[in-house]
Formats: sequence, C-alpha cells, structure tokens
Amino acid sequence: AKTCMREAHRMGLLPHATFVVFGGGGVLSTLAVVMWLPSISEIQDFSAMQYGMAVGYALMIGLWLGAEAGFFVARYQVPYKAVDTSPEEAEEEDGELMQPRSPKDADANTKVGPVHKSQLGTLRAWGEFIFYMGYIYLCDRTPLFSKGPKLTGSARFWAVNLLILLCALCTLRSSGPGEMKPLQRDQTEEWKGWMQLMFILYHYFAEAPIYNAIRLYIAAYVWMTGFGNFSYYYVKADFTLLRFAQMMWRLNFFVFFVCATMNNEYMLYYICAMHTFFTWMVYLCCFAFSRLNHDTKVITFKMILTTLISVLLYDVPGVFHVVFGLTTPLLGFHDPLHPEFTDALHEWFFRSGLDHLVWVFGMICAFLFPFFDRQLQALEELPSARQTMYKAALIGTTLAIGTWWFVTFYMLPKRAYNAVHPFTSFIPIFCYMVLRNCSPTLRRYHMHLFAWCGKVTLETYILQFHIWMKTTGINGSPKFLMVWLPGWFYTNFLLTSIVFFFVSYRVFKITVTLRDACIPRDGSRMVHNGVAMVGGILALYGCGLGLKS
Repeated sequence: AKTCMREAHRMGLLPHATFVVFGGGGVLSTLAVVMWLPSISEIQDFSAMQYGMAVGYALMIGLWLGAEAGFFVARYQVPYKAVDTSPEEAEEEDGELMQPRSPKDADANTKVGPVHKSQLGTLRAWGEFIFYMGYIYLCDRTPLFSKGPKLTGSARFWAVNLLILLCALCTLRSSGPGEMKPLQRDQTEEWKGWMQLMFILYHYFAEAPIYNAIRLYIAAYVWMTGFGNFSYYYVKADFTLLRFAQMMWRLNFFVFFVCATMNNEYMLYYICAMHTFFTWMVYLCCFAFSRLNHDTKVITFKMILTTLISVLLYDVPGVFHVVFGLTTPLLGFHDPLHPEFTDALHEWFFRSGLDHLVWVFGMICAFLFPFFDRQLQALEELPSARQTMYKAALIGTTLAIGTWWFVTFYMLPKRAYNAVHPFTSFIPIFCYMVLRNCSPTLRRYHMHLFAWCGKVTLETYILQFHIWMKTTGINGSPKFLMVWLPGWFYTNFLLTSIVFFFVSYRVFKITVTLRDACIPRDGSRMVHNGVAMVGGILALYGCGLGLKS
C-alpha cells in the first residue's frame, strides 16, 4: 500500500516535469526562429520594443506549449489517493488507479506549473494570436512572399464590386418580424461591411477617382461612433470602467501589437486613433452631469458645447497644436513617402479634422432616434393612399437633397472637397439613412455577407497593409500587392483574399476571447490585471533596451 502511494505521488510530478521540458523547448524554439528572422528580413534595424515583444512572444509560446503538454500527460497520470489499502485490496486498487481519466473529470482548478486548467483556453488564444503576428511579419518584412505592382483600372474595380454585390444579394436575410426599427444592429453592420469592402478594394486597385466617396465612408464610420456610443450611454447610463475598458481594448489591442511587432507608428492606422479619440469625446459628453441626461435642455446644451469645443480645436488656428502638443510621441507620424511634412502632428490634424463634426451629428441622431422612430410608426399606420403620398414626398425630397449635394460638393476636386467635407458629410449620411429605412421591408432585411464583413472592419483595415498587400517598409503605405501566383491575377486575388478574411475573423474572435480574460467583471481583478499588463509591457521594453544595446 505504501509503495502504491509513493508511486502515485511520484507520477503526480510528471505533468509538472513535462511542463518544464516542453515549455523550455517552446521558448528556445521561438527564440531560434526570432534569431533566424534577421537573416531574411528586409529591415535589419530592430527597435527595443521589437526585441522586447520577441521575448514576450517566446515566453508566452513556452507557457502555452508547456501547459498543453502538461495537461495532456495529467489526463493519464495515476490519480493520487491518500488512503491506505490492505494487501487484499492492493491489486484491485492498482487497477483502478491506472485507468486514464476522462477530460470531463479534470478539475478547472488543477494546476500544471503556474497554469490552471481554466486558463488553457486563454493560452491557446495567445498562441494562435502570436502565430498570426509572425505571419504578418513574414508577409510584409521578408521576401518569403513575393510582391507585385497594383493593377489599376476602373473596369476591374467595379466588376469585382458588382460580383461581390451579387454574392451578397444571395445572402439576404430577414431580421425577424419584430425587428423593424430603423438602424438596427444587422443594418448598421451591413452598412459598415459594404463600405469597408469598397474601402479596401479602393486601396487594392488604387482606384483614385472614388477618393471623395472613401472620405464619406470614413465619415460614416465616425458617425456610427457618435451614434452607437451615445445611444448606449444615454439608454443604459453605464459609465463604468469595465464598459469603457472593453471598448478601448476592442479598438487598440490588435493595433498595439501590430505597431510593436512591425515598428510602425500608431498613426499609420489612423482609423484606430480617430475612433479612440471620438469615443473618448462621446463618453465625456455623456458622463458630464450624467444624472441630468434625462433633461432635454441639458443634453442640448452639452451637444452645443461639444460642437463649439470641436470647432475651437480644429478651426481656430493654433489651438490644435497647443492641445495635442504633448501627445506627439503617441499621435505623431513620420511619413517616409512625404518627408516634406515636418510637422509630426500633420497627419493626425488632417485625418481627425476631416471628421471633427460628424460624430456630433451621430449623437444628435441618437438623441432624436425615438422621435423619428415614432414618426415612422405613425407613417405606417396611415391609410394606404396617404402613406404612399407621404413616402413619395419623403423619398423625392431626399433624392433632391442628395442630388444637390452630389453636384455641388461631391464633384469637386480632391483638395476642394476636403475643405468642405467636415461641414457637408452629414448630408449624404442622412439621405442614406432615410432611403435605407423608408419601408418596413427595407428595415427588416439585410445582406448577411456585408453584415459579416461589418463585424471585422477593424481587423481587415489593419491586416490589408500586411497580408493582402505589402508596404514600403516602416510607416509605409501598402503600395504593392501580395503575390502568391505570379501571372495569375484573379486566382492570386481569390487565394490571398480567403486567407486575409480568415485571419481577420480569427483575430476578431481572439480579441474578444482575450478581452474577456484580461478584463474581468470584478473591479479589483480588473485593476490588478491592468497594472500587471502595464508592468509586463514596461518589463519587456526594458529587456528590449538591454538586448538592443
């Protein structure tokens, strides 16, 4: 009996030993790959943060592989039972102990090394994420994947868009008989999706003639930031740190690791910075005197004040640089293709300035949403003849306004349009909303393909630079196409697009998984995790400084 107990105790150490062996092997293997990268990298000068991230990736890979191996062995180890067995029962007891345990029997609190069983899913997500980060680097910073020039041509661009539209129409879905409110979630995701596809195809085919349309699409994204966030805060009155931290994680988790891995500046991915800033602005507007948000006069005053602040910030010379001067290390950008821009904040001023008012319009629409919803319901309850007459008048007026905007503003040259865009972009956005929601049928149905793409707009925006196209280097623009099959443009386009959207979707899912793991609902744990993450990043940066020196 004592021999049996000693054997069980000895076998109980096997998972921990396995963890050490496989974990150490994972760290060494990852570091070996990292040391091999400079031999094939097109850029030999690595930053301290890149060295630090390489160490962090190696440690996380080791932790994941060690935990996987340790828990696999633990499933078949002899379970420890601290009970005496008589000589008569020893043989029967030994037979029971040697049976492998079902994974269902594993306790979530079981530990192998420092890892709990319940943390294994999180480590798997980190491992997959690190694999994608390595893939991003290999695609854009090494010659392992060829690059080629972009093939321009409006006919090719519009043919691809038409084909995508036909495919999207085949995915038409109903949101349910009760889902007939305007601007419901499926509809806004659809809106984001088709705009995003045209946006990235605009880059892929270098379709410069639709520049003004792309500016409008970005304005619509910013409008949704104002609309969606104000709707949430106004209805839910949830100003907790948890909610805000989750939003910041969603907007900046992926871009942080891409910047650190590729040694790019944050403003290369300016959409992330813009949404982050305007999310802060909406939050502050709603949070200030939030107990009075039920008062229409207070809300109106706050929106007017917010508008004046935005006008002061962007339209009064000198104010912008005074306010944002201290943020230059974060928001500054040094464009290698435009060295004539000596002002590091030029890119941030230009990008955010184009849409510095449309997010306020989004808040106004969200505040007035219940009123317009009631008007639509009242319209549907009118007699058929009057309903048709009013809808015809509404659609006709909207089309007239949209046509006037198109002829007067949209047809302007690029620079002239940029000058009027901040003050006119709300017009086509409002026209689209009216036309898209003017009947119950239009409100009920959406194209699922576009709605699916709308969920991964952030990931597709970032990844298009590095695994669908190729940039010119550090802080570079995607001037080249990713080429797997030279001479087979459309086949190459299809294959690279499949991988591009697959990785985008997986990064989206991983971002959500890691958000839930790193930002728990318990306030004290959330703060603890936040301090630990900041400390870990600083430690890795310090390690990187040491390695670089």
